[in-house]
Amino acid sequence: MGFLQPFALIALPLIALPILIHLINQYRHRTIPWAAMMFLMSAKRMSKGMARLRHFLILLMRVLAVAALIFVVSRPLSGGWLGSIGMSKPDATLILLDRSASMERQDLQTGQSKRSAALQKLAELLEQGDYGTHLILIDSASGQLQEVDSPKALLDIPIAGPSATSADIPGMLASTLAYLNANESGRVDVWICSDLNENDWDVESGRWQAIREEFAQLEGVHHFLLADADLPSSNLSVRVENVQRWERGNDAELVLDVIVRSKGNRDTMRQEVPIEFEVNNVRSVVEVKLDQQEASLKGHRIPIDTKLRSGWGSVGLPGDANPLDNRFFFVFSESPVRRAVVVSDDVKNGEAFRRALAIPIDPRLQHQVDVISVDSAAEGASLNRLAGQWENTGLLIWQAALPRGSVAEQIAQFVDKGRVVMFFPPTQAFIGNLWDNPPVIRKGNQNADERLFGSHWRDWQTPGSQQIFSTSWWRGDTDLLAHVESGDALPLNELRTYQYRSFESPGTPLARFNDDAPLLSRVATDRGAVYFCSTLPTAQFSSLEREGVIFYVILQRALGWGCQALSVASQRDAGPDVLKDASAWELVAPTDNSPLLSQHGLHAGVYRDGAYWTAVNRSQIEDSATAVPVETVDALFDGMSYRRIDVDVGDTSALASELWRIFLIAMIMALLAEAALSLPGKRTRTTF
Repeated sequence: MGFLQPFALIALPLIALPILIHLINQYRHRTIPWAAMMFLMSAKRMSKGMARLRHFLILLMRVLAVAALIFVVSRPLSGGWLGSIGMSKPDATLILLDRSASMERQDLQTGQSKRSAALQKLAELLEQGDYGTHLILIDSASGQLQEVDSPKALLDIPIAGPSATSADIPGMLASTLAYLNANESGRVDVWICSDLNENDWDVESGRWQAIREEFAQLEGVHHFLLADADLPSSNLSVRVENVQRWERGNDAELVLDVIVRSKGNRDTMRQEVPIEFEVNNVRSVVEVKLDQQEASLKGHRIPIDTKLRSGWGSVGLPGDANPLDNRFFFVFSESPVRRAVVVSDDVKNGEAFRRALAIPIDPRLQHQVDVISVDSAAEGASLNRLAGQWENTGLLIWQAALPRGSVAEQIAQFVDKGRVVMFFPPTQAFIGNLWDNPPVIRKGNQNADERLFGSHWRDWQTPGSQQIFSTSWWRGDTDLLAHVESGDALPLNELRTYQYRSFESPGTPLARFNDDAPLLSRVATDRGAVYFCSTLPTAQFSSLEREGVIFYVILQRALGWGCQALSVASQRDAGPDVLKDASAWELVAPTDNSPLLSQHGLHAGVYRDGAYWTAVNRSQIEDSATAVPVETVDALFDGMSYRRIDVDVGDTSALASELWRIFLIAMIMALLAEAALSLPGKRTRTTF
């Protein structure tokens, strides 16, 4: 229980006042023995026990009345989360708000989403209490810190509204640490509002250890988690993939895949679901049947005008629990040549990459793969020529020692343009003339100081008596290792690894060996993608090339995603920097309820800059992510002052309510009881 006026509790010693008055009254009169009263005293002793009990009850009622009055003045709260950690008010209150698409799941009766429910409950609680001198909001969509005038303002400001983005809880906590270190605040309350989506919390990330260590050095910082991890009772989401424009003779058509997923109640299985298509303001409806909580239209064809070389469209579902995943926008154009560049320090490995990338998944697509050896790349001024080749490249495979200097900068720019880079371990030591300011060559191992995207290679590992390393875990719901179109998982359990090179990286593991070392990791970037794979495809290192399926799928997916940035029409995940590659993006759709200019890129829609089109949507993980177990989340805060508060979107009760009325009634009842006990009872007549 907390208190809105805790300083009033200083008056609690006053409850001893009735006792003190009673004791003073006991010694107010001087007692003189008198023989004539001897018989009266004897009669009085007969009823002394009951009299004492009555006097004790009267005294108790007076004490309780005073105590109840003090509690009324202090205004106690039930569930007083603010007062449960101390009596002093915070210097600042920071709110970390998850604005991801999954937070828009609504209660169908109240129409309130997880996000709005958490904000309303928190605003009411902070209005009742004291949130300090500064009220700071860190929203997951923009990642910016903004001071808010009052808790009520949280319900109206755009930066606390819905978005199509995903959240990064560790990144938001890192921003909190930066604020605390810069402002040297005293006591601080940190409130986190989240639905515990696995992707948002990134529990496998190495960032959590550093976050715990930094918070452990700060005193007076208390964390509160408003958690709503309940799944929707029934919710459908829709996505569009593999959008391609083809011409056959005098006809043109769009070919695309549509995927509908169901989360929640299994009663939705095998029901007919209408899907609305809109292309160039022409609408059509197709019904599909859900099977095993999923339905798909593979290779769905939509005829278009041959003069329509590029454009946009959308796919929609009927309204349900989450309106943000009921529509998906897409753009299209003529397919570019899918080009990949492979830089390798080994001929056999380079050839393995070339073969896997040269065969397109669709015979109508054009693939081009260039394999460049490290030796030839190191000749003279060919580095600039090599970088020039990347302009029309969607995927860069780098199987060599990590570059530095200008090459590293060019690779960073390559990723920043939306392309994909995959790093595989080097088999050779440094080649001195390949790098700017070359380091000392160390045989068999890369210099531990050489890092790119915060990562670096370490030593080669062999299995010893176990003979092979097996894959114990991988992430099959999203990214490169996601299940194939049929819903089957990639056969990573059949992968045999004979050697791997350990690496240190801040990235998120996508697959692990049985010794818990990462097989494949993804490093977080604003645009594009960066992957590190710890083994090589040839038979000396693993069975990747021989078995083929995993290797082919991974590379083809990476190539397809990277080449989206080469087209004049690109699909992008919502985020704060998604539209920063051009300054003239104009919103094309939706035309109703269009977001503010400052919120462009954070909401689903279609944008155009001259001949270039881009469709912004929620990320794939928002449709398939599961909630992290609350025990796992609690463990992330080990060593920190932390409390989790479970809430439900359908629960309209406040986090805390005032109890002063209960104590006022208790005071009145105590006074009435005292008055009743003080009434004169039946007199006893004594005859002499």
